[in-house]
Amino acid sequence: MNRARLVPLAGILAIVLIVIAFIVGGETPDGDDSLRKIVSFYRDNDDAQVLAGSFLGWGTALFLVFASGLWRMVRDLETERHGSSALLLGGSVLWAAGASIFAGLTFTLGDLAKDLGPGALQTLNALNSDMFFTLALGTFAFSAGAGVSILKTRVMPIWLGWVAIVIAIVAVTPAGFFAFLVMGLWVLIVSVLMLVRGPSPAPAAP
Repeated sequence: MNRARLVPLAGILAIVLIVIAFIVGGETPDGDDSLRKIVSFYRDNDDAQVLAGSFLGWGTALFLVFASGLWRMVRDLETERHGSSALLLGGSVLWAAGASIFAGLTFTLGDLAKDLGPGALQTLNALNSDMFFTLALGTFAFSAGAGVSILKTRVMPIWLGWVAIVIAIVAVTPAGFFAFLVMGLWVLIVSVLMLVRGPSPAPAAP
């Protein structure tokens, strides 16, 4: 399979796996829920949490494949090297780090639910609920870099560039979770457009 098809397919599959991870994982306890509720949830749903963490990890890996392909596409069209495409690439790595933190915490909560004490489960659950700053900053950097790159290179419809910039702004506000959700839809739309259009345009002249 050539890169022209691998990159968008990776983006589509990444979103599918991440959505499956949320569905399988279910509604986990809040960080301030009672100790009894937290322990009961993870010990009753340990297998589901292991699967959810695994799906999220695989989805994150495929997101990096998609992001690297998008970076290559906009970088080839930039007239100025180390521009906004660098922010796109760095943001995708930071986003993947944040997502992998949640994947690791979820997997651990499921895998060791029956071995850890109630206090340890409570602590891990609190981290799994509120340790979102890495993911939020990654969403901001990736979306800002992608949005500016699209506006500069016109590699995608202009409205997708503006939407990405709005996602970046919302990502660092209390409504950041909604930015995360919309970013998934954005990746899906861009992946479909890349798949329909085929190979990326020829690189710009130096």
